[in-house]
Amino acid sequence: MKDEIKKNFLFAFLAQGISLLVSCATNLILPKTMSVTDFSYWQLFIFYSNYIPCLALGLNDGVYLRYGGMSLTNLDYKSVKSQYYFGILFQAILGLFSGLILIFFSKDLPRRMVIIMVIAYYLFFTLQNYLGYIYQAVNETNIYSKSIIIQRVVFLFAQIILMILSIKTAFIYIPFYILGIAAAFLYLRVKVQPQFGKVRADFSLGFHEGIRSMKFGISLMIANICSMLILGIGRQIIDMRWGLISFGKVSFSLTLMNFALTFIMQIGLVLFPALRRLDRKDLKNTYKKFNIKIFYILPMIYLIYVPTQYVLKLWLPQYVESIDYLAIVLPICYFDSKMDLVGSTFFKVLNQQVNLLRINLITIVLSSSISVVAAYVFNNMNILIIGLVISIAFRSLLADYVLSHMIGIRITMLDFFDVMLAIIFIEVNQYYDWWLGLILLVIVYMLRIIWLKISNYEMDLEKL
Repeated sequence: MKDEIKKNFLFAFLAQGISLLVSCATNLILPKTMSVTDFSYWQLFIFYSNYIPCLALGLNDGVYLRYGGMSLTNLDYKSVKSQYYFGILFQAILGLFSGLILIFFSKDLPRRMVIIMVIAYYLFFTLQNYLGYIYQAVNETNIYSKSIIIQRVVFLFAQIILMILSIKTAFIYIPFYILGIAAAFLYLRVKVQPQFGKVRADFSLGFHEGIRSMKFGISLMIANICSMLILGIGRQIIDMRWGLISFGKVSFSLTLMNFALTFIMQIGLVLFPALRRLDRKDLKNTYKKFNIKIFYILPMIYLIYVPTQYVLKLWLPQYVESIDYLAIVLPICYFDSKMDLVGSTFFKVLNQQVNLLRINLITIVLSSSISVVAAYVFNNMNILIIGLVISIAFRSLLADYVLSHMIGIRITMLDFFDVMLAIIFIEVNQYYDWWLGLILLVIVYMLRIIWLKISNYEMDLEKL
């Protein structure tokens, strides 16, 4: 099993390494190539494409949870194939119907073009996502990671060619992004064909098993969508209140932050099937170890940012405002990473998707309330952005409180130091030069480590 996990991690790291390379090309070079307006339309496409998968109604999440921890040879491929074709039919209908509604209510032609491309992307994504979840559920994550590598490499080569040709419009780049996800889907479809070829799809079986999977996965899907809505509602209000350009600038800062988040999320996907096989005692020890390791490692996000923002401002002077926003929103990356790696993963392992959903719904109410007040009462985008940070931090702390009591390990002091570090980071970047800020953050980080060592807190966790 250890060799299997190592193999999965190897390909996961490789896939995310390539994803990071493509993200750098997309988010550090495209803004240099495109106008601010064109890059904002690109951001709008990415924004919408993150939410459209909710049209799967939990089918993909359901098969992921139902088959999580099983082996590839033990799968009921007749059921899996039947659900696959059932999913193609109802998702295509829902996708086209939703697209027509969104196009009808769109303000202008470029936004309508974005929506059409989002629907095209969705039809390929949901098929790739279904098969990818199957391989992740049975701990064959390396196969899913290879599909991600294919997707990223296709789009990377397309970007290089388009940049050489001096193509600057977002509406040329987006179809090649769709081509990348289509290539990833084709790889997984070819990979699963030996198993699918041995069985016949049964639509009646697919309907009944698909409904069962949707009931199983709908709470997780809604929890995931709600997780994105915590930031998404705020971003949408920015678009409505201050326009596309402001939306693009804030979205750019959040996109830079996502470099680390996508990497962390992939680790969580690799861990889920392995953790599902642990007994209660081993799960408790693993939870403790994860929280301690995160306490050591995640603060590196803050330390890396300080010198990086100086270079980014030299490279992208037209996005100085976005990079300044990043100094405020980076704690979102910290708390979201912690939530994805530990919180969400362990809630799923413990089959506590409903509690995860409740936490996300509470946070949405908080985030939405702050965003509406900031936009329509104070007319202040900075207050809105700080509200998003507070909301994400609140969600992480609430999840830690609920989960730690379920498992039997309290981590209150670790959370306290995380909040203090986030506040210090924001203050340091507001009032000090970058080099002095880096020194101060390194000192604070070292004090955290010293406290952890001399307080015997790691040993105390064992006693709880």
